[in-house]
Amino acid sequence: MRTVARCFFTLAIASIGAAWWQPAPAAVYYVNANAAGDHGSGNAQHPFGTLAQAMKALHAGDTLNIAPGTYRETLKFPKAQWGDKQTVVQGTGPGVIINGADVVTGWKALGSGRYVKQPWTVNSEQVFVDGKALQQIGGTVFGGYPKKPGHPLSKLFRGHGGVWPGRVAGGLNDMTDNSFFYDADKKSLYIQVGLKSLQGHTVEASVRSYLVQGYKLSHVTLKNIEFRHSNITSINWSGAVAMGGDHLLLDHLSVTDVDGNGADIKGDNNIVRNSTFSRCGQVGLKVRGRHNKVLNNVISHNNTRDFNKWWEAGGAKFVGEGGLQDSEVAGNRVFDNNGDGIWFDWHNANNLVHDNVSAYNKGFGIHYEASRGGYIYNNAIFGNKQRGIYLNDSSHSVIAHNLVVANGLDGIKVIDDSRAKKHPEFKPNDNSVFGNIIAWNKKTAVTLPDDASGNHSDFNLFVHADGPVTFKKGQGAGTPPTRHTLKSWQSKSGQDAHSWVAELDMPAAAAQALKEKKTDLQWSELKKLASGRAVGAVPHESVPGAPLNRKAPPGPLK
Repeated sequence: MRTVARCFFTLAIASIGAAWWQPAPAAVYYVNANAAGDHGSGNAQHPFGTLAQAMKALHAGDTLNIAPGTYRETLKFPKAQWGDKQTVVQGTGPGVIINGADVVTGWKALGSGRYVKQPWTVNSEQVFVDGKALQQIGGTVFGGYPKKPGHPLSKLFRGHGGVWPGRVAGGLNDMTDNSFFYDADKKSLYIQVGLKSLQGHTVEASVRSYLVQGYKLSHVTLKNIEFRHSNITSINWSGAVAMGGDHLLLDHLSVTDVDGNGADIKGDNNIVRNSTFSRCGQVGLKVRGRHNKVLNNVISHNNTRDFNKWWEAGGAKFVGEGGLQDSEVAGNRVFDNNGDGIWFDWHNANNLVHDNVSAYNKGFGIHYEASRGGYIYNNAIFGNKQRGIYLNDSSHSVIAHNLVVANGLDGIKVIDDSRAKKHPEFKPNDNSVFGNIIAWNKKTAVTLPDDASGNHSDFNLFVHADGPVTFKKGQGAGTPPTRHTLKSWQSKSGQDAHSWVAELDMPAAAAQALKEKKTDLQWSELKKLASGRAVGAVPHESVPGAPLNRKAPPGPLK
C-alpha cells in the first residue's frame, strides 16, 4: 500500500512539475485611451488606460487590441526574448491615432497675434494650430545642426545650403503670421497666428521623438494604426516609427505629418504593405536588410521641410548598413515627393523593383545608385522633374519593360560617376536596357557609359513629337557627342539594333492628366503603338537574369 501511495505521490509531483514548465498561453489585452484611469486589468471589460501600461504586460505571442482614440505617448516595445511566436499589436477600428504632440495651454499674449509659452524645455520641431502646421523660424535639428560647432553634418553640401537648405533662418523678430520660434536659451516657445485670442483654438507642439520604438524584435505584427506628428529630428534622422528585428509585418499603417523620416525598418524577412507614408518632413519610408518586401504602399508628398535631396530626402530610400538586399519593392504608388521617388543607395544588391508607379517627384523616378543587381521592370515612371530611371555606379542590373514618359531630363540614364576609382565594385558593368517604352522625355532617351563594359540597350520603343530622339554615351567633356537619330546611334554605338522610333504627339487627354498630376494613367496609346513589335516580346534569353513577363523572382546574379 505504501508503494502504491508513493507511486501516486511521485506521479502527482511529476504532473505538477510538467505543468509548471509549460509555457503560459498567449494573452489577449485591450487598451482604451478613454478608459477611466490606468488601473484596468487589461481585459475587454477593464482595458488598460495607456499604451505604456499595456506594453509592460506584453509578451511574445500576445495580442494587444487598441481601441479608437488619440494616444499621446510612444508605443515602446519592452526588451524581451521574442522568439518565433507571433505577437500582434493592432487597432480595432478607424481612428486609432498615436500622436507625438501635446496640447499646449497657458499661453501669454504679447500683442499683434503673438503668444509665448514659458517655460518650454522641448526643442519642438512642429507646432500646429487647429491642425494647421506653422512655419518654423530658425531651429536646430539632429542634435544642434546647423548652429553647433563641429557638428558631424556641418561640412556636407556646403555649396548647396547644407543638409537642410529649406531652413528659414532668423529669430523672434523675423516671425510672420502662422509661424513659430523656439528660443532655447530662454526656454520660450513663441507662436504668431494673427488671432486676437487663442480661446476656442487648439495649439499642439511636438514633444515625443519616437512614435514607435522597438529593437531586436521577432515575429511582430503592427497594423491598423495612424501615426501623426513627432519630434525625431531634434535628436537624429531615424524614423518616427523605428523598428528593428526579423519577421516583422507592418500592415495598413498611416504615417503622416511627422517632422522627419516616417518609418525606419531594419532587419531581415520583414514586410511593409498596404500603408501610407505622406507629408513626412524628410523621407517617407526607409528599409534595410535582407529578404524584405515593400508592397502596395502609398508614398507621397514627403520632404515637407525641404532637406537636401542629394543627401537623404524624398519618397523611399534604401541605404546604410548594407542597404536592401535580395528584396522586393513592388506595387507602390510613389508620387509628388520633394526628392527622388524610389532611391537605392550604396551596396544594395539583387532587388526586384516592379509594377510601381513613380510620378511627379522633384528628383528621379527610380534611382539605383552605387549598387548591383537591380531588376527594374514593369514600372510606370512619368512626370518626374529630373530623370526617369537613373542607374549610376551600379552593375549587373536590368531595366526592362518600363514605361518612361514625359520626365524633365533623361528617360533612362546609366552612367559611370567615377566612384570606381576608389571602389572598383561600383564600375557600371553588364547592365541591360531592354523592351522599354521611352516617350517625350526632355533630354536623352538613353544614356550609357562611354566604356561599354557589357552594357547593352535593345528592343526599345522611342517616341517623340516634334523634336529628335537623342542618345549619348558617357557624360561631360571628352565623351562622344550626342546622337540625334536612332540610325546614328545604332551606327556609332552598336546599340539598339532592334529598337525603333515612332512619331506621335502626346494625346490631349494624357497631357491634361499630367497637368492635373493624375497617377492612374494607363498610356494605352503607347501600349497600342508597341503591340506587335519587339517591345513586350523580348526573348528572355536576350536578357540574362531578367525577370521579364513573370512575377517569380529570378535567381541571384552571379
